[in-house]
Amino acid sequence: MPDKKATGLWLRAIRDVLNREWDPIGVALPGGVEDEYDSYAGKLAAMIRNQATDEQLLGYLEWAEVENIGLGHPFDRERGKRVVAALRAIGYVQ
Repeated sequence: MPDKKATGLWLRAIRDVLNREWDPIGVALPGGVEDEYDSYAGKLAAMIRNQATDEQLLGYLEWAEVENIGLGHPFDRERGKRVVAALRAIGYVQ
């Protein structure tokens, strides 16, 4: 079982990636809302721990953006791939 501090830091790193690389509604600008995507960070953390593929992570980001948030526009797969690459780069807490 991972320690709480390590898990908290890891979730913060995921939050930072979502705010910096994803931010589909533009709220993470300076002075914006930092915790807007926390529920997605938790789900992505669970998916990464459960060894989700990059395609599964992309599918989740697409669902979150297009269906759950309701933006309805075509999902930008290239941006999604950058988000997944950034998530992979921070590793994970087991």
